[in-house]
Amino acid sequence: MRIIVLFVAAFFCLVAQSRAQNDRSVDEAATGTVIGVVADSLSGDPVPFASVRVEGTRRGAVTREDGGFLLRLPAGAYTLNFSHVSFSAIQRSAVVAAGDTLYMDIRLAPAGVVIPEVVVALEDPAVAMMRRAIARKKMQADSLENYKYTLYTKFVAKADTNTAGRISIPGRDTVVIAIFESFSDGYFQQPDNYYNEIYQRRQSANVPPQANFVAFGTNLNAFDDFVSILGEDIATPFHPDALDFYDFVFERTLRDDGGRELNRIRAMPKSEGRRLFEGVIFLDADGYYPTRVDLEPNAAVRLPFDADLTYRQLFEELDGFVAPTGMRIDAHVNATFLWIFDPRLDVHIETVASDYTFNFDIDEDLFGRRRVEAADKVDEFDSTYWFDHAVVALTTEEERAYAEILTSIENPDSIESRSYFDRFSREINSVARTLNRKPFTGIQDVFAYNSINGARLGIGLSDDLFSNLEASGKCAYGLADGRVMGELGLNVFLDDLHRVGLKGQLHRDLLRRDSPYFVTARAITPVSLIFGADYGDYYYSEGFQAGLTFGFGQEQFIRREVFVKPHTLDVFVRQERQQNAPTGSSFSFFGGSERDRENPPIFGGMMRTLNAELNLDYSPLRRISDLGLRLTAEISDPDVLASDFSFERYEGALFWRTRTLPLWRLDLRLSGGFTRGDLPPQRFFSAETSVSGTAVDGSFRTMDVKEYYGDKYISINAEHNFGEVIPGLLRIPNVAAFGIEFIGVANMHWSEFDNKTRLYSGTDLPSIADTRRQVFYELGLGINRVLIFLRMDVTARMTQTDSPRFSITVSRATF
Repeated sequence: MRIIVLFVAAFFCLVAQSRAQNDRSVDEAATGTVIGVVADSLSGDPVPFASVRVEGTRRGAVTREDGGFLLRLPAGAYTLNFSHVSFSAIQRSAVVAAGDTLYMDIRLAPAGVVIPEVVVALEDPAVAMMRRAIARKKMQADSLENYKYTLYTKFVAKADTNTAGRISIPGRDTVVIAIFESFSDGYFQQPDNYYNEIYQRRQSANVPPQANFVAFGTNLNAFDDFVSILGEDIATPFHPDALDFYDFVFERTLRDDGGRELNRIRAMPKSEGRRLFEGVIFLDADGYYPTRVDLEPNAAVRLPFDADLTYRQLFEELDGFVAPTGMRIDAHVNATFLWIFDPRLDVHIETVASDYTFNFDIDEDLFGRRRVEAADKVDEFDSTYWFDHAVVALTTEEERAYAEILTSIENPDSIESRSYFDRFSREINSVARTLNRKPFTGIQDVFAYNSINGARLGIGLSDDLFSNLEASGKCAYGLADGRVMGELGLNVFLDDLHRVGLKGQLHRDLLRRDSPYFVTARAITPVSLIFGADYGDYYYSEGFQAGLTFGFGQEQFIRREVFVKPHTLDVFVRQERQQNAPTGSSFSFFGGSERDRENPPIFGGMMRTLNAELNLDYSPLRRISDLGLRLTAEISDPDVLASDFSFERYEGALFWRTRTLPLWRLDLRLSGGFTRGDLPPQRFFSAETSVSGTAVDGSFRTMDVKEYYGDKYISINAEHNFGEVIPGLLRIPNVAAFGIEFIGVANMHWSEFDNKTRLYSGTDLPSIADTRRQVFYELGLGINRVLIFLRMDVTARMTQTDSPRFSITVSRATF
């Protein structure tokens, strides 16, 4: 069941995070509670998403689907304002007594409809209104420097009872499977800097506290140019070019009893060739700003399993600025897999933002941290704070779910319809999750398989000993080569923002001479074990490295608990005693007793090098920007470093992603390297290729494994994503509910050994320059997002062959 929770969180959570709790808490004895229901005065129906504001303060709440609301207020007399875009706003007095509960039944009368004067015009009146609203937004952007606010976030995931494995309320076919709640301080600074610090959080028992970084802040703002949902950037009706993207239709003007008028405007995409919304905007008739939007993505927006999603947001004018004060996202997903697995998932996200302060003296160091962080004492649960600051009351089902999920964790036998297999798999999943979470470094350090070590058993640990001190340790034993391996690492940062640090590492291990970032050790294990095709080129190494690291910018999420600065410079020295690593195991389940190729030999000896690595908006672990650059240098000089080797090695990589049309995208990778001096074989360049019918981004899909080497090379990888061609047409249930994309591929590679390297190393490894065509290129077509996560390519090798040679490869989907 936790896998479903993580699946939902991966799709619907935007990764998000000190004030001392004592400063925030209010003495419970001096606090009273206001509970009520807001309903339609004519029909008696509940009014959801109505605003409840406490006059003279920045406090308030938003009503639930059943119209209910809850406020905790210090004892005293208050005026409460109740408003909704479709109803007349009203005020009610409330006297809150300490320790008591005040119940309120609020009835809102439908807003009157203003019948406008009939005017013959060439354009709909809504167009002029939206033109002024967009101009108002631009004026705000010009005058707004920064702001801060307080944020409450609630994330609730539900599933059908078969998927959840339990029943909560008899007669209902859905059950809550996970709840995340948090309070955070949010900060924004122009042009696009966001930071949230979570100071209180709670979550259901099946979610570890470390996973609760839910803070859907004002980075989701329909009054911005774009709203990003699951990586899809959707142009809003307030985009500078919205009048070209949308048709706006004026529907009617609503007037409340206080004389305030709201214009109801319908926004409709002019085409399905761009990611847009459709829905209703309520625009203040005097200020030309939105008070509420009710929107849904159009067909060009690809949501997982073609999910149904509604996005609603409330706005208020505060100190002359328009700011979001409430948001609700509801999504419904039928996640069918090959007609076998058919879970139904519902996701509900709700936020309330308050206590805004604009254009103040902000600490810019805040934006050098992670996008969302947790305060030091965030997990010291403060029940008083939650009682006093409740802004969205939990439903009965949600309150019940907190207790039921805890019971299911403590007593698995209490869960209905759990088979033996379910219980067994649950324990396996629990162990795997634990090993992939701190203090462990990952399941790949517990078991791995390669042609040198054979089965490799071990353990890896990593943790923050102090806020600026990270330590790690790994040990392993290779069953085939009988070798004990280990690694110790220590990172000491000299400032709280981790901008400058010292890094050191000791190791006795099996290292790779090819890049470990393309085909990772975790990927090598199944391919090598099943098919006998080990991708790596290995050598044994004993030594250390130590140096300085510099990092700038807001830390970017990579995976699990790994974050990196977007701009880094590492300068370090490395000392290694290197030796050959002969093949130790030829076992595989289906590849026979012979390996596809032997591990290439190296030159043994003591290698001491001076190294530098520069990353600008680039990480070798995954893409973090649409334009990134990486440069590396390695120098080994016997006279200076007393090394057994004398060479220089330089390498660079550039990644560029750009839109060619609104739904089309070009990805371009350019990489190259060259060397000087006497280059040993362990520092040769090799082309990154597919292996056993699998491939990774940036690899050559029709090359044999490690087919070409060189002491210099140039690679160009170009992929053009043509999207769905016709949005929504090829969204096939059970197979491609995300929508199939078509990708054109063109790759080129050149490599060469100069005569000096050939003579020094004695290598007979082939380079592209040794072939008749002296350049390699391939052309292909990819079908992306099959079963959401997969991509299939048919690629033709156009050179080093008498006729085109076709290959079919499978890889992870490209996003």
